[in-house]
Amino acid sequence: MSNITSVTQSNAPIYVNGNDLQEQGQGQQSQALNLKNGSTIQGTVVSVTEGEDGKTAIINVGNELINAKLTDGMGLREGQFLNFMVRGQGGGSVSITPLYENTSVDQSTLKALMAAGIEINNDTVQMVKEMMSASLPIDKNSLLEMNRNLSAYPNTSISTLVEMKSLNIPINDNNLAQYSSYKNYEHQVINEMQNIMDELPTAFNELVAGGDDKGAINLYGNVLKLFTEGAEAEAGQVQEENAQVQDEAGQIQGETGQVQGQAAKEGNIALAAEGSTEEEAATIGKEVPKDIPKEAVQSETADKDQSVRYNYKLEGFDNTLRNLGVSEKTINNLMNASKEGLTLKDQSALLKELSTLFEKADMSSPVETAAWKKLFSDDTYNKMLKDNIESQWLLKPTDVEKKENIENLYQRLGNQAKALAETMNNTLGAESRLSQSANNLSNNLDFMNQINQMFQYVQLPLQMTGQNVHGDLYVYKNKNKRMSEDGSVSAILHLDMENLGPVDVYVKMIDTKVSTNFYVADESVLDLINDNIHILNERLEKRGYTMTVKMSLQDEIDGDDAAVDEMLNVMKTPVLSTASFDARA
Repeated sequence: MSNITSVTQSNAPIYVNGNDLQEQGQGQQSQALNLKNGSTIQGTVVSVTEGEDGKTAIINVGNELINAKLTDGMGLREGQFLNFMVRGQGGGSVSITPLYENTSVDQSTLKALMAAGIEINNDTVQMVKEMMSASLPIDKNSLLEMNRNLSAYPNTSISTLVEMKSLNIPINDNNLAQYSSYKNYEHQVINEMQNIMDELPTAFNELVAGGDDKGAINLYGNVLKLFTEGAEAEAGQVQEENAQVQDEAGQIQGETGQVQGQAAKEGNIALAAEGSTEEEAATIGKEVPKDIPKEAVQSETADKDQSVRYNYKLEGFDNTLRNLGVSEKTINNLMNASKEGLTLKDQSALLKELSTLFEKADMSSPVETAAWKKLFSDDTYNKMLKDNIESQWLLKPTDVEKKENIENLYQRLGNQAKALAETMNNTLGAESRLSQSANNLSNNLDFMNQINQMFQYVQLPLQMTGQNVHGDLYVYKNKNKRMSEDGSVSAILHLDMENLGPVDVYVKMIDTKVSTNFYVADESVLDLINDNIHILNERLEKRGYTMTVKMSLQDEIDGDDAAVDEMLNVMKTPVLSTASFDARA
């Protein structure tokens, strides 16, 4: 163990354990402390300097200063408060060494640091302890790598760096920021989506107010093109899905449990769960029980909601469209459809035609420029664009039944977020609110993609009746096994709903037996779920499952988001698998 040698003091007594260690008269020269072997003193490191003879530390002990020469490998930092033990004395000096909290652990800790040639201080000792607690190796290369991370990110806690390493999450600036957001429950992609949709008209108006009409029009033109292409890609995916032959009717894709009920003021409840976004991380499939009729699996389309209808104020909007060259056929179809409300198909057809016209527009013409500026400033257009973006970015509960829908969403969302961030950065600057939201969304998606290499986790941005809802789904798994030892599969679904508050749903399935635990914010929500739980039970029974339900208040669990807490808890060993729940229940 490295020691501190050649300790001297100023002309004042030092007290250890209440005893006067040495008395010196005024004017006497400093001399070695008269300390017994094994005595302890407490002190704060005032400074550490390096000279020709090595490092020297000034330590404040009992409001008095002592000088200590440090032996090789002994690292002290300014501001450290340490206990010291006298190890030996002689030759006009004593040798002291720092004491750490847990001697039995510290012996191996210090030995590992010395073997790696790493300076011994409180940070590196804590680093080794954290790594050991997280079951990380403490060989030379592992310690050197973690020590480099400590140096590269001095403002990041050691525990965070060790947790990320334990979870195999690459350590970089973006991931550190995202990891912190997840730990603090500020990770919801739906929030950034909402910020982007709300900020788009504001950014347009600010550019116009600043006299940059061209920048404002180009910004909205790029956004129009981006989401028109996204709508076309989504339509192509739907057609491809419908054209596929369903050879796997006996396979269940996704992990879903739904409870839908009615409440006059609360709105509908829909609880859904789905697998992760990466095929490797979310390859799922569990055979449907043999006694389930094939018709029950194939009848899902009958349960799907009718197309959503949107109502807009179109008075005068038709003339705005004519001034841009929109065909009379499109305008007439739009006006006729508006009597019952426009569908997403109606919206998409109009936006597609507008995008084509924008590509051909002559922006050197003041008349054309004014016409596009009027359109992009129109409240009806902005509401229509926002609704169309929501349809591409949010999932309906019925969409969650197939994992392909989740995969398609995140593929589309990832491409659009990157393109949107680039457009905003170039047009508005990286410091604008809209650019920051777009960049945060893109970084969050990248981070989610990385953690999906290790976990069965996905966020579910859901569009429900009257509200948009954030969801987290985490499926337990054993890294080396498909199933837990008892053959069960389990998952946690977390939902944040405006009127019902946070809801955590634990689901465990063994063969055809499903146990479900609901944790909710207050008793009124318990009553609401209890009044409607029979709907879920009936759907499961049709497929041959039996369900038991337990409902509790959330004060019985720790944390605000059980799915994220379980996923990022490096002290727990996941024990359950990637197998699937019945998606159609």
